[in-house]
Amino acid sequence: MYLNKLWPSALLATLAKAQFASYSEGSYALSVNVPSDTASGSGETIYLQISAPSDTSWVGFGYGSSQMRGSSMLVVYADGNNNVTVSPRTGTGHVEPNVDSSARITVLDGSRVNSDGSLVANIRCDSCIGSSLSATATDSTWIWAYAGGSALDSTDTSANIQQHSSQGGFNLDLTKGTGGSSSNPFVAAAVTEPSASASASAPGESGSPSASASASGGSSPTPSATNPDAIAPVASQGADSGANTGASNNGSSRSSSDPTLSLRKSHGILMSITFVVLFPLAALTMYLPFARRVLFVHAPLQVIGIILMIAGLATGVLLGNKTELDEYHQIIGYIVVALLVLFQPILGLLQHLYFRRHGGRSIKGVVHQWLGRSAILLGIINGGLGFNITGPVGSTYVPKGAVIAYGVIAGLVGIIYIAVVVLAGRRRSGSGASSPRGEKSAARYNETELQPRPSHHQQQQYWEPQGQAHGTPGRRGSQRYTIEGR
Repeated sequence: MYLNKLWPSALLATLAKAQFASYSEGSYALSVNVPSDTASGSGETIYLQISAPSDTSWVGFGYGSSQMRGSSMLVVYADGNNNVTVSPRTGTGHVEPNVDSSARITVLDGSRVNSDGSLVANIRCDSCIGSSLSATATDSTWIWAYAGGSALDSTDTSANIQQHSSQGGFNLDLTKGTGGSSSNPFVAAAVTEPSASASASAPGESGSPSASASASGGSSPTPSATNPDAIAPVASQGADSGANTGASNNGSSRSSSDPTLSLRKSHGILMSITFVVLFPLAALTMYLPFARRVLFVHAPLQVIGIILMIAGLATGVLLGNKTELDEYHQIIGYIVVALLVLFQPILGLLQHLYFRRHGGRSIKGVVHQWLGRSAILLGIINGGLGFNITGPVGSTYVPKGAVIAYGVIAGLVGIIYIAVVVLAGRRRSGSGASSPRGEKSAARYNETELQPRPSHHQQQQYWEPQGQAHGTPGRRGSQRYTIEGR
């Protein structure tokens, strides 16, 4: 009986020695405990607790770099069984981080998904201390990020995670979290090494701390008001003067504006203007009612469009921060740009020369016309795919207004384009107008270089006696006249 009364006091004395360096960003928090032997250099284990509110798809904290590239991360999300999955990952740039199979972590008792949907992950890390993180650092560099939305509910440590809806950085004084020797400083019930059911081994490492683990099993305390074994997140206790955890908010927030934000905006704006507005309207200039529209309107607009498209491609390459083609948006973009830069100008020039010599449309003109239409349509669709891989609508990188504006403008331009093409075709069919040979003819109101040549019968319907002041043959020796007769 006496021992039963004594062990809680001994346990509290053990916990009192454990100190925590904590940082919170709203309801997203990190607490770190550095055991005394690790701080003295005789150990390499540290303990971390990550907590997040409900409506969190995932939350992650990284150390070793002030940006994603080069940062070692611990990403936490619900596993679908009222517990959490902790996925160690490595950042390679502003893309989804890769799973780090070399990380040695164990998910400890007390990790859970509470009844309100909030997350708590208690983690032992045996590979965090090293060249990128010192146990005695007074200003260790950290980053944080999270994505709101539905729970992932996955036990797969390599599960795909959507782009973060918010992120930032901070510095943490780990010396404020030094002390104690508990094997689980976060949960009162865990005073020994974590049970086997609370951790998993990496492939090929039987019994070793897992490279990644989904905490589950009956040994984890169930968080409830009637369960005294499960304590609230340490960071939330730091503000409680009666808390006996030694927690304090030791992190100093650091300005961490995303260096890619300007690139994202530039890429989106350049490509949207080019494919949604400039290229379609440049194509419609072929239907303008004056002769030298190709030389003075259509070609210059297409050149401007290609220049803007190449600039947009350059921002996209810089944004990718890598060379491998592993995103469908990138692959489609490279294909579309290659078609429009390498083939369209050449096909357009060949068709123009053919028209100047023979009149009408050649096979090169047919390919030029339909390749251009297909590339424009594919580019517009790829813009929507770009929104999709960037993040959820309404996030920092995908403003809801931008998505709506893109869709509305693309729809209106599409309707205008189809209407002009259809009406021009009906007008030409109704009037029986033919494609004149000379670009300089003043009567080319209904004709374009990319229309089929008229039949011989259609040509015979349009003539004018040679020698009238208002009309002459379009080419020496030609029996085909360029101005409609009476």
